[in-house]
Amino acid sequence: MRRIGYEEYLEKVYGGWIGKCIGGAIGAQVEGRKELHSFTEETAFPEKWPPNDDLDLQVLWLHAIQSRGIFISSRDLAEEWVEHCWYYFNEYGRFLKNFQRGIDPPVSGWFDNEYFRESMGSPIRSEIWGFICPGNPELAAWYAEKDAVLDHWRGSVWAEQFLSAIEAELFFNDNLEELVNVGLRFVPEDSRLRRLVDLVVELWKSGVNWVEARREVLRRHGSPDFTSVYQNIGFTLIALLWGRRDFGKTMLIALNCGYDTDCTCATAGAILGAILGEKRIPEKWKAPLKGVFEMGFSLPRSSYEILDLARETCEVGVAVSKVLNRRVEIVGAPEPGIPVGAPRRGVEIAVDYLGFPAAGKGEVKELEVCVRNCLQESVIGELSLVAPEGWATSGACRVLLGPGEAKAYSFTVEPPTSGVLWDRNIFKVVLREASGRVWEKSFGLCGSKLWRVLGPYWRAVSWIDDEASLDEEYVDESLISGGRELELFKDSLEMNSPEDKLPLDDYFPLKGEYCVYLLHRLYSPDDRDVKLYVGAAGGVKVWLNSELLGSFEGKNVWNPLMYCLSAKLRRGENRLVVKYVKKAEKASLSVGFYKDNVERIPGFSVWQIDLGSVL
Repeated sequence: MRRIGYEEYLEKVYGGWIGKCIGGAIGAQVEGRKELHSFTEETAFPEKWPPNDDLDLQVLWLHAIQSRGIFISSRDLAEEWVEHCWYYFNEYGRFLKNFQRGIDPPVSGWFDNEYFRESMGSPIRSEIWGFICPGNPELAAWYAEKDAVLDHWRGSVWAEQFLSAIEAELFFNDNLEELVNVGLRFVPEDSRLRRLVDLVVELWKSGVNWVEARREVLRRHGSPDFTSVYQNIGFTLIALLWGRRDFGKTMLIALNCGYDTDCTCATAGAILGAILGEKRIPEKWKAPLKGVFEMGFSLPRSSYEILDLARETCEVGVAVSKVLNRRVEIVGAPEPGIPVGAPRRGVEIAVDYLGFPAAGKGEVKELEVCVRNCLQESVIGELSLVAPEGWATSGACRVLLGPGEAKAYSFTVEPPTSGVLWDRNIFKVVLREASGRVWEKSFGLCGSKLWRVLGPYWRAVSWIDDEASLDEEYVDESLISGGRELELFKDSLEMNSPEDKLPLDDYFPLKGEYCVYLLHRLYSPDDRDVKLYVGAAGGVKVWLNSELLGSFEGKNVWNPLMYCLSAKLRRGENRLVVKYVKKAEKASLSVGFYKDNVERIPGFSVWQIDLGSVL
């Protein structure tokens, strides 16, 4: 049994939130700038202290626990996000796109999210879990995983668990190297994140300065994505270790490392702030805060005082200690008003997509539905799928489950063969018991985008080299600009793409350069102005409804936000043609339609999910 006095607990949580607010504010002013900076204590403070998503989503998670109880689930957190938060940046937007298509965590974190799924969006949300689980790293990491899988996978999930475990343990241990080892219990030994942490610790022990350590982290783990979890977790650890428990020095190292500075500064500030406690954070760093925090979205709150945020956090921690964290006693704590009862469990239904949560033209998609009987009596009934119009499903299954028993049942579904295959398709699993009780679970299945492909084309320029050019017309491109796309693609290959990034390597695994022409006939329910984001490793040329939107020679690396084109979708059928020239060893091409959330509507998916493929 570990014991901590309530006042000490509150002091450390208060210091952690103060450090989080300071770091987020000073880092926000140069977020995304990758150069080595030279800020000092005199120049580090911004003129205006902005809201920060690093803290905002954790305040939302606190609200979720206060209203839903300590047995919070990933879906609970997802629903709170949709209800209250409009944030759609990078992986946040991918989560909203997936969840609004009926795809639950953890699949919402990795599907259609290749570029951003190992970014900093979830590691920056670690503090709430550590702070409500003082002295219990395992419980903190358990909570952190429920959070991280909303919009991330693998490295970012482990990073949030790693940090939350540190933040739980620091209430009883202030040795940074030992805290790092506690966090590593939740990082797989064969993972890239483990190699990164081991590298930073080795550099620290070798005696190099922090600038040299930063250079080595970038050499081995650098990414053009400034939000990548690897370089930024490295910089956070560099700041903490080389900062030697000096708050100002730690903040400046994190800030001067650059890249995702609002995240690195905020996390380093939170960890050291909690170790020191609020009273030991230098006044010159605290003064500009004036004791309050700001939020970037609206949430019902009675106070924006950081001390009140700390008190609310501790109230949850006390509640958790009475039920889930019984290894720790918080001495002298006031009685909490947080729901601590476990949700009543009946029959639980979960869907395993057995791969991508998508199906395309001509495909038969296999699913497994897992049914768990959490009741004290047996469950006898029939399990079936209710599908959207035009979809076919396999027949119902007979269910017989004893108390506590679980079984998986196989189903197949087939998309429509004509008409429109929509991106968003909501199914329902229905278990009808012989007694008359009905248990249901809704889930989404994406309609893979149907592309027609001409090619590949290339020119053999030597015995070891093939070449393709964006300038060369391998087909009569006047047919595209003349509105005769269907004539051009009459005998083309059909390709289903479950994600925005097209699976070209699966269809064309040849190694050299080549050119392909792709046609996507998409259906829009109305006229709308959108943005068309195209990412391409290589050259790309884009037409929409016969109009040339843009032409780009491209680069040999890919990201999904490389080119932004203004476009007008018309009600009904639209024809998108993309000419793609592969220049890298692997083909990388992505296409996505986007509409700004100008009004900042909570839960709005900027990535358009109500379009469909004309079959």
